[in-house]
Amino acid sequence: MDIEHEELNHSSNESSSLPSDLSWSTSSSNTNYQMKKSFFNVIDTNISIDTEINAIINIWVNVFEKNPKTGTLQLFTIVMNCLDIDVCESSFTNFNSIIMFRKITKWLKIMEEAGSLLSPETIKKSSDVQKTLQFVYSIFHCHSNLFFSNETHKSYFIFLTDILIKLSQCDFIGPRLLATELGLKILTGLIKSSYLKIVLNDFNLLLNEFFVKRWKDTSFIVREAVLLELKLWIQIDSIYFLNDFWKYIYWALGDRSTSIQIIALKLSKTILDMHSYVTTVKLLVKKIINVLPNLLLSKNNEVVILAFSLYSTLSSVVEDDEEQYLSTIESIAFELIFSENSSIARFTAKYFMDAMVNSQTDKFEQLKVVLLILRGIPSEMTTVAISFFTNAIYDFCPLLTDFKLISQVLSLENSIEDRDKHNLMHVLMYVVKWLVTGIEPEHKIAIMGDQNDIVQSHTNKLKKKEFTSYLSMHLINELKNCKEPTYAFSIWTLIQFIDFKLLQDKMILSEIFLHASLFYNAWSIPTLLEIISKFINIISDIDGFEQNLSLKCIKDIAEINFNILRTGVEASPGDIPSLLSQKSALIKIWTLAKYNSIPDDIEPLKYLSYYIPDLNNTHNDLIISNFALMAYMEILRNKLLKVPIVQNMNLNNQVFENNVEDTFATFIGSMFNILSKYDIQLISICETAFLIINELLQIKFSIYQKKYELDDNQNMMLTHFVLCVCKNCEGNNDLNTLKIVKVYIQLIQEGLINMNHLINLLQFVKMELFEHALRPLFNFFCKKETGNELSNVINLYLVYTFENIILQKPDFKNSTIKDVINVAVIISRLLCQCTDQSGKRLIATNIHRRGIQYAMSDTLNNPYSDYPFKQFFWILTSMYQILIPYDAQRLADHLLDKPTTQKLINSENEHILNYLYKLQEVYNTDEN
Repeated sequence: MDIEHEELNHSSNESSSLPSDLSWSTSSSNTNYQMKKSFFNVIDTNISIDTEINAIINIWVNVFEKNPKTGTLQLFTIVMNCLDIDVCESSFTNFNSIIMFRKITKWLKIMEEAGSLLSPETIKKSSDVQKTLQFVYSIFHCHSNLFFSNETHKSYFIFLTDILIKLSQCDFIGPRLLATELGLKILTGLIKSSYLKIVLNDFNLLLNEFFVKRWKDTSFIVREAVLLELKLWIQIDSIYFLNDFWKYIYWALGDRSTSIQIIALKLSKTILDMHSYVTTVKLLVKKIINVLPNLLLSKNNEVVILAFSLYSTLSSVVEDDEEQYLSTIESIAFELIFSENSSIARFTAKYFMDAMVNSQTDKFEQLKVVLLILRGIPSEMTTVAISFFTNAIYDFCPLLTDFKLISQVLSLENSIEDRDKHNLMHVLMYVVKWLVTGIEPEHKIAIMGDQNDIVQSHTNKLKKKEFTSYLSMHLINELKNCKEPTYAFSIWTLIQFIDFKLLQDKMILSEIFLHASLFYNAWSIPTLLEIISKFINIISDIDGFEQNLSLKCIKDIAEINFNILRTGVEASPGDIPSLLSQKSALIKIWTLAKYNSIPDDIEPLKYLSYYIPDLNNTHNDLIISNFALMAYMEILRNKLLKVPIVQNMNLNNQVFENNVEDTFATFIGSMFNILSKYDIQLISICETAFLIINELLQIKFSIYQKKYELDDNQNMMLTHFVLCVCKNCEGNNDLNTLKIVKVYIQLIQEGLINMNHLINLLQFVKMELFEHALRPLFNFFCKKETGNELSNVINLYLVYTFENIILQKPDFKNSTIKDVINVAVIISRLLCQCTDQSGKRLIATNIHRRGIQYAMSDTLNNPYSDYPFKQFFWILTSMYQILIPYDAQRLADHLLDKPTTQKLINSENEHILNYLYKLQEVYNTDEN
């Protein structure tokens, strides 16, 4: 069991000062904490890791009865093994706890310095430690008499507990946790033993040390162990421990650690369910009422759900004088139905729906309760809150899909107020969409442009038919009453789910299209017009009369609004429409074109081109708007997608294809020009241009299976834009920047732009936003097939940045080599998380080989001097983690083969020496 100390120490002097009766276990945790041999071999070498605990206890009891000193030493050895410390029995001569603890502390400090001190997490997960805890508990439960039969035996008990008390107060969290858990198990064993009354003074002393004092421990993991043991004690003797320790449960509910709050909430729920008759539980209830509001507002989802579960139990045990406080808690708990977290919302919704809605026998009364709940939502939060609410109650409120009932309510004059009717339609919008498309509420007004809204692939035909039969006429009649955009949006969304084939009266569609035109004339709200445009598109797919109505509506709306644009282009300055009129027309054209084809005879691209910078000659009185760019894009998209259709039909229409090609080239060129004029005041239109470039490149590739090659000028414009966006990033929560970066990364990943563009992002990788965004890209290219390309870009960035810093170029005056090293460390981290091992090895060796070549380049004709380029070795040193031992050895051999390397070593060049030491460190981690 003894170990040579020379293996553990840095010098013979230090070795001689170490305790001879303790040593560091060879089965150190940093290699493999789960030892192949059992901790209990010290009792009997025949004990294996599979030996039952009762058998081990019987063997140990026999040893103790024959020789208590040996039995105590064996128990002490097992405890020390849990800390990876071996005890040398032959050197163990003194049961002095003060001296022994001093020796233990020395070893713990050495282990800490070596990075081998066991963490609390390792101790918690260790099966050997758990078995030791069970072993100690069983001894004091069934055989505590062994330590209390005489004074000599008790001195052994005092020795063991003194060591554990001192360890429970040490600075090392892992050993502190272990000692606390062992002390608590001794207490639990004594509680269940028949000796408790006899050793009550000793018990109280240990209770103070391992429970009361450790309850205040700075580490939550120790406090957690204490609370878990209290939970066990309450199960053993609920009356005694609730009477004396109920305050600890209350304090645990207010603990800053969520893991302790979770344990305390579960324990409190169990106590209220099973022990509400205990007098002190009433005191606990009063305290729970004080702390519960904060727990219901916790950021931890499990804490909130458990707190609500506890709230649901309180109502049955709370006393009359506390009901006013309970009502305050109820209002907080009720708001959880509107939680953004669906798990919390649905958990609370089930309780309140059963208690408030489904408990009503009359369905009409049930609906009134739902509407009353909705009425309590502040007007500025209605849209989002209703989305959350519908998502929460959908499974627990059947009346939401009872369209016959809803129809009856709407048919009764003055049955519900307008506000309630609006809220009801808003809820129905989400419910019907869920039924028809299978899409849950999106927690916002709507996902505009989501094709799932149109392609009803999960249609519940029975419910769609029922919805059409009972509610279609109500919806159509409500079109004339839509004075609020939110209400209008709800009605138009519901109309698109009507099955128009079931309607007998064909003139109903004519009336709806009349309203569609009126809405397009009266409103300029993009989201509302989009949903109407979707409806027009749905009807245009129906052959016959319906399709003709749809096409006429499209043409009428388009002509009205293109006439405004045409007037702006052709009229004299005094007759040009106002900027507001121009913007409104562009919004309407864009929303219409997003889902429908604009007739070519209107010449839509011709007149839109005047509203796009650098696309046509414009004058100052025409508005520059994102909507012009987006409208042009939608119309061009339609034309681009027609190219393969024309080709497949073998139509000889080369003129059409050439025109589309020319329009594409001109439009994408104008988008790049917009990027080149990036300004913080024009950020919105620049971002729109960038997103359009992405779409154009994607569509071009999908049609021709060949990427559009950017010229040097366009690459420079794209680089300029991305650098400007990144430099103006407002932090890790800048969603606009994140959106741009993700699209940019997608273009690189799909090969639509050169991978060298990655260099632009590496410059900002020190920000968490960029590091997080680059992870999937690195993982994608970290393969044998693409690894060379990625390593080339990384090398290019590192060398480019390093050289500019060395040469003190203007843009790098405030940068240092330390900055490059910091980025190199992050790049290493990104590479380490990649999953393809062969790709990682390829990239790692490429980076180091090319880095060595650069660092050793004889640019100053003096290969032995400490010229600046040798400092590049510091960057390579910071990336040693990405190497495996075999590759590190090969790199070292490669470097040592160079004629100049030995002379640099002899001259003690710190750059190359440090690099070689790091390579050796990697190699030495592999014993083979």
